[in-house]
Amino acid sequence: MQTLQTDDGAREKRRKNTGKITLAEVAKLVGVSTMTVSRALRMPEKVNPELRTRIEAAVSELGYVPNLQARNLASADSSLVMGVVPTFSSPGFLAVSETLQTVLSTQGFSMMFIESGQGGQSEEKAFAQMLAYNPAAIVQFNIDNISSCSQMLINTGVPVVEIGAINRDASWVSIGVDYAAAIKKLVTSLAKSGYKNIGLLCTASNNIMFRQVLSGWNSAMLSINHSPHRVVTSHLPPGITTGLNLLGDIRITWPELDALICTSDEIACGCIMACHGAGVKVPDTLAVASLSGGTLAAVCSPALTAVEFPWSETGTLAGQTLLDLLAGNPPEKTIELPSTLQLRASTKR
Repeated sequence: MQTLQTDDGAREKRRKNTGKITLAEVAKLVGVSTMTVSRALRMPEKVNPELRTRIEAAVSELGYVPNLQARNLASADSSLVMGVVPTFSSPGFLAVSETLQTVLSTQGFSMMFIESGQGGQSEEKAFAQMLAYNPAAIVQFNIDNISSCSQMLINTGVPVVEIGAINRDASWVSIGVDYAAAIKKLVTSLAKSGYKNIGLLCTASNNIMFRQVLSGWNSAMLSINHSPHRVVTSHLPPGITTGLNLLGDIRITWPELDALICTSDEIACGCIMACHGAGVKVPDTLAVASLSGGTLAAVCSPALTAVEFPWSETGTLAGQTLLDLLAGNPPEKTIELPSTLQLRASTKR
C-alpha cells in the first residue's frame, strides 16, 4: 500500500496563514487533480475504488472539511435547506425542527438553522449569509421580515415556507396556528371557572403573533364584559427567569388579579415558581395558564393549563410541503392547524 507523505513544515506554514485545509492540498498529497478529488467527494461511485481509498485517507490525514457553500454555489442542485429563527430558544422551535429534518432527510436533504436576531442590520446580515449557501429551500420560524429581506427572498425564487403564527398575507406558504383563537379559548375557560380579574403577560415575539394575541385577548375579554386593561408587554426573552422576575411587579400593580395568561409555557412556569417563593397558592389565589403547551406544561407543579399547539405535526407537514414545492407541486398557500385546550391543575379550583 502506498504511504502518503506530506511536507509538515509547509503544512504548518499554511495553517498559520489560513487555518484551513484546501481541496488543492488534498489533491497534491494524492497526486491527482482537484477535479478528481471533488468528484470522489461528491460522486464516489464514479471514482476507481483504489483511488477513492487514497483520497479518503488524505482527507482523513489532513483533516479536510468540504466547503459546502462553494459546492452548492457551483451546482444548480443544492441538497441544503436553510432555516431561520429569531432564537433557538423560541417556544416550539425544537419540536418543529426535529420532525422537519426527519421528513427532509428521507429525500436526501440536510438542514442548517441560523438565528436572525431582532430586526434591522442583524437580520439583513443573517439572510445574506443564508442565501450565500444557494439553498434548495428556506424555512422561517416566527420571523418578521423587514422589506429588504422579503425582497431578497422573492428575488431568489427559492421555495419558502413560513412556520408559526398563521400569516394569511405572506408571499409564500404559511403553516401555523391562530394565536387569536387560542387565547380566546383560555379567556373563555377562565371566565367559565369564575375568574373575574384576568391578566395577560406577553414577552418577545414577532409582530404577527403579537397582533393576533392582542386581538384575541381584547375581543375575548370584551365579549364576556371584562376589562382588557391588565396587559404587560416585555421585550425580555420568553424564559422561566422572565416570569420569575416579572410576577411580583404585576401583582403589585393589580393586587386584585386572580388569573394570569402567559404567552409561553416557560414564562408561566416562572410565574408559578415566583408564587411558590412568595407563598401564593396556585390556583387558589392566582390561576396561571399559557399558550404553546409543550412538555414543560405537563411536568410543571401544579401542572399547567395550556392551549397546546401541534408543533411536531407542524414540522412534519412543513417538511412534506417543502418536498411538494421542490417537486413542482404547489400546495395551498395557507395551512392552518388546530390548537387544543388542556385543562390542568393550575386553573382548577
